[in-house]
Amino acid sequence: MKSMTGYGKAAISRENVDLEVEIKSVNSRFLDLRTYLPRELNFFEFALRKIVTAKLNRGAVDVRINLSDHREPRLQLNLVKLHKYHDIIKLAMLETGQQGSVPIDLLMNEPGVIENTAGLDSDELLSALLPEAIDEALSRVEESQKQEGKDIQLVLSDSLGKIAAALDEVETRIAPYRTELFDNMHRRIKELLAAFKIDNIEQRLVQELAIYIDKYDIQEEITRLRSHIDTFRQTINKPDSLDIGKNLNFIMQEMQREANTLGSKFSTPESFQYILIIKEEIEKCREIIQNVA
Repeated sequence: MKSMTGYGKAAISRENVDLEVEIKSVNSRFLDLRTYLPRELNFFEFALRKIVTAKLNRGAVDVRINLSDHREPRLQLNLVKLHKYHDIIKLAMLETGQQGSVPIDLLMNEPGVIENTAGLDSDELLSALLPEAIDEALSRVEESQKQEGKDIQLVLSDSLGKIAAALDEVETRIAPYRTELFDNMHRRIKELLAAFKIDNIEQRLVQELAIYIDKYDIQEEITRLRSHIDTFRQTINKPDSLDIGKNLNFIMQEMQREANTLGSKFSTPESFQYILIIKEEIEKCREIIQNVA
């Protein structure tokens, strides 16, 4: 089991190139990948998304990359732009009545006059460093997700134990409740029969009473809840599998439905506290599994 919350950072320095990758993931229904790259690394965004989506299938994921390139740049002068800027500035000076030559520092500061001939998209060193740093950061994200997944697993197991124990307490109160219900109804029937004499009314009332008591039988709900608990335990103890969070959420929805039916059919003072425990633990589990990948 893995959590969707994770953090990983990788820093690589090699041949005067410093590369830092930081990845943060939090829970989300789907994969929401946001990238923050220096402008000179925009060419790498498609490959970056491909690497990340191969490892992460859910979560809101932020990927930040910082690059410091201390290598000697390969520069050249763009003569076309140099002469064009010179002619435009010279014309502007003539139009405004200024004399003299165009300052060279002004020309050199114009955009594009000095060009870097080494495109980073074809840089062999960066082509090797970028995937390496991403993989290292993703590995650390996965480690932190697995560790938090173990913590989540312990909390879920504890809640399942509390639900099972509360079910046992509820079940011990079924027979006394049915006996009390039958006795109360039987006494009331005798009172009615003493007041109203109708042929065969007693037999009919006993039949209706049996149907009435059967409506308050919660054994099916308890059996289904225990079955869901077993399925839930098996699921959280499985090796990492796709969409385990969605499977757990579905099981928990079924458990919540059975718990609601249980509470509506069997709301006695003696059982109330245990049914409340069941509902509270189910709700807690539903909140927690929203962060399961």
